[in-house]
Amino acid sequence: MTKSLKLIFTLSLLITLIWGCEENTKTINSTDPLDINLVRFDQQLMSLESKEDLQDFLEKNPWYSKSLYRAFPEDTSFISHLFEIISHPGSRAFYQETDSIFGNYESLRQEFGKAFANIKQTYPDFKVPSVYITFTGLENDLFVGDSIVIISSEAFAGPSASYRPDQPEYIQLRYQPEYIVPTVVRLMAGPYIENNPGGELLNDMIFFGKSFEFTKAMLPETPESQIIAIPDSSLEGNWYNQDIIWAHFIDKQLLYEQNRRVKEKYIGERPKVPEIGPSCPGRVGQWLGWRIIDKFRTENPKVSLEELLKIKDPQEILRKSKYRGLVEE
Repeated sequence: MTKSLKLIFTLSLLITLIWGCEENTKTINSTDPLDINLVRFDQQLMSLESKEDLQDFLEKNPWYSKSLYRAFPEDTSFISHLFEIISHPGSRAFYQETDSIFGNYESLRQEFGKAFANIKQTYPDFKVPSVYITFTGLENDLFVGDSIVIISSEAFAGPSASYRPDQPEYIQLRYQPEYIVPTVVRLMAGPYIENNPGGELLNDMIFFGKSFEFTKAMLPETPESQIIAIPDSSLEGNWYNQDIIWAHFIDKQLLYEQNRRVKEKYIGERPKVPEIGPSCPGRVGQWLGWRIIDKFRTENPKVSLEELLKIKDPQEILRKSKYRGLVEE
């Protein structure tokens, strides 16, 4: 095993900022945490002693390899590869290190219990998923499905771990324990959001804004810094320079941009957006989309979260938000 263990992304961690929540309209009264089913799949997996045991184990749990690896238990090359990961001395040492960082995972269980309770309170039909902890040697990070959540906990072991995801530093920031639950909740927002199928940048911005508003509502006690995973100094710069950011979007007519490459400059993964300024952080379009959503909720306090998420027309949201790029409005 080399120092730069391979990481295969299974999700896109696209994150941003929300400012100035009003408790009576923008947060949910937290209920008692749900007693969720958190399974230590890692302990079962790492106790297997042969390829035959591994194959039998995966045949009894076919959802695991299909969800996380897009592979089947009868694939002998996959079995050999996975067994090498779980039996390698370096992997086993890293697993023990990860296990010591997370302990009994009770804190994570409580966080998920609170978040799922709030989703269930808002959407009674929500089916609470089982949460599985696993170890993949940094080949995966998260999988979020309709009924299961799989967490490769070693990917989130944090900066003190011996191995880290092979990603730039600005992305590694979010691979720490405190980012797990906000990321999972954000990925769960999709089914509750209605958006136009159009390809304009504003449509994408509003979708991101809705997904993070959902996350914040379901995790009202979670600091925005853990939802956004961008340094506070960069966020403060966005806030005080939003007139410049907004002017750039208007002058370049970016709200109506449909070119994918152009859109990625503003909503995709980049350390900076030099088109706006040398200090402007990446994904600024997502931040701006959330800023518009935040302003909409301030201007329309009678519109519930559920109603907001169902508004398809991004132009309607922008118009009713009365957002004009001002710091104090």
